[in-house]
Amino acid sequence: MKTNHLAWSHPPLRNLSVFFPAYFDEGNIGKVVTSTVKVLEKLGLDDYEIVIVEDGSPDKTAEVADELARRYNKVRVVHHPENLGYGATLNDGFKSARYDWVFYTDGDDQFDVNELPKLIEQLSQADLAVGYRIKKQYSAFRRFTSWCYNWQVRLMFNLDVKDVNCAFKLVPHHLLDQISISSKHGFIDAEILLQACRRGYKIAQVGVTHRPRVSGVSKAAHPRVVLGTIYETWRFWWQNYRAVSRD
Repeated sequence: MKTNHLAWSHPPLRNLSVFFPAYFDEGNIGKVVTSTVKVLEKLGLDDYEIVIVEDGSPDKTAEVADELARRYNKVRVVHHPENLGYGATLNDGFKSARYDWVFYTDGDDQFDVNELPKLIEQLSQADLAVGYRIKKQYSAFRRFTSWCYNWQVRLMFNLDVKDVNCAFKLVPHHLLDQISISSKHGFIDAEILLQACRRGYKIAQVGVTHRPRVSGVSKAAHPRVVLGTIYETWRFWWQNYRAVSRD
């Protein structure tokens, strides 16, 4: 998929919205937020905010998030009364973001927010920057399914991105204003990148560290999530690419 270079058209990064989807992360989110505050303070931004999107977690993630908001005046929390899923959580994070640039990563502490400057450095030559996991800290089965998914997305959509679902992305808010996101499951990252490419945005890719999850439970491999992602992938292709493929 070819893209045009629009990097000259966006302003320098002077303010930043950061958000974290959080589910079963009572033992993780505090470390993530504390590390992020330190990183953002060092960047010397005009302003920033941190939003925790708590997805109706049955553990104490909500209580920990609220305590972090009381501790740090730049932190606020969006609560879901019930578990709505990853796509809905990302969507609420995007809608809650108030600044020109939006960075998001997961609240499970599997990514190192100290690597955020690596993404920012790419904005001199690209319009958004995304990470790819150098070594995925998953089971062999999860690594295999991840490989299959990335291969499927490349084949169906000609999207030249190494790690579509890597939760370490920096995007301009004006892109989010231009697109409509329909995904509720794991296809949401691919949908964002595909819509960016269709609008001529240039994507930079940066290798980032991926750490084992030491606390909480991931729902990424839950059958409902996997089946939902497969359904959304084919629905998006049918609605947007079928006619092109037949020509």
